[in-house]
Amino acid sequence: MPVLAAAFGTATLLLFWVYVGYPAVVALAARLRPVRLDGDGAPRSVTVAIAVHDEAGEIARRIADALAQDGPGSPIAEVLVGSDGSTDGTDAAVEAIARADPRVRLLALPRAGQTPTQNALFAAARGDVVVLTDAETSFAPDAIARLCAPFADPRVGATTGRLEWRDEGATATSRNEGLYWRYERRVRGLESRAGWLTAVTGAILAVRRSVYRPVPPTASMDHLLPLYVREQGDLVVYVAGAVATDRPISGVREQFRSRSRTATRGIRANLSMAGRLAPWRRPSAALAIWSHKLLRWATPLLLAVAVASSAGLALGGWTPGGFVPTLAAVGLAGAALAHGLVRAGRTPPRAIAFARAFAVVNLAFAVAWLNVLRRRRIETWRRTEWEASGG
Repeated sequence: MPVLAAAFGTATLLLFWVYVGYPAVVALAARLRPVRLDGDGAPRSVTVAIAVHDEAGEIARRIADALAQDGPGSPIAEVLVGSDGSTDGTDAAVEAIARADPRVRLLALPRAGQTPTQNALFAAARGDVVVLTDAETSFAPDAIARLCAPFADPRVGATTGRLEWRDEGATATSRNEGLYWRYERRVRGLESRAGWLTAVTGAILAVRRSVYRPVPPTASMDHLLPLYVREQGDLVVYVAGAVATDRPISGVREQFRSRSRTATRGIRANLSMAGRLAPWRRPSAALAIWSHKLLRWATPLLLAVAVASSAGLALGGWTPGGFVPTLAAVGLAGAALAHGLVRAGRTPPRAIAFARAFAVVNLAFAVAWLNVLRRRRIETWRRTEWEASGG
């Protein structure tokens, strides 16, 4: 019984810390000791770097969107497209644009995966700041100017912007993704003001080229680069006014694939840096990667421990322990009901739809931990991962 009680207490406290305690602590830190940026020197030049695979239908629009950012606050030296073994005419489309505009360059690369392609883009970049983005992303008119403004302070090594979903209300899945991202943006804003931020969005990420270090192919650039920046003692800044939009998650299947893939690479990246960002070296970074990332990804494991231990306690006569399995059963029933309503073409109430999204996301996190334990390599992208899927 004492072992079960300890397991239940530990799992419950960790869950409370991740979703309530840590946001409250970082909010207090942001209020008491906010980071104040200074300096007046904007980047002399900016490289917009786009890693793509088979994006012939999107690449012309994406390049035009990036070039439209050129201005005094964001002088675009070049738009650099890294084509990761594309076979659909992407290379020819970029070359045609490059012939008409010398600011556009193509890196035609053999198929290797997203991270090796992005490493090649950094190696070839000419700008003082490199802005990483995706083919399907669009920038608000002043996004890069706002994204680059904090680099006037020499302490800033990387900045990230706010990603929003186009037509967020189109599906129950995209609505709940939007809810998740609003929560995530709030936490990132607090971490940024406190100087603790380690999490960024790869679709709108700017890095000072002088602080860049190559990322291993099995890791995700947007997970590992900000950790490198923090290890060097520099700041990662969240710029809420730098807005990018992307297409919404279309269904449960895509949500599951995207989250499991992202979490697998993120868990691997953060674990690889946990020793180098230990509490006695970089205390705020260590607190952020464990509280904001690793323990949040461990939510399904903590929930399983809480449910199993409380069920054991209930069987042993501890009456309050029975509430947790009951709540878990209610949550699963809500998730199943929401899925049934969506499959029937009906929109479930927000609370029930959230139950489905929570179940799907945490199942994806559980699969991600299995991928890490099995040392499954996720290095290349497949177009099918990003195509619309039912549900």
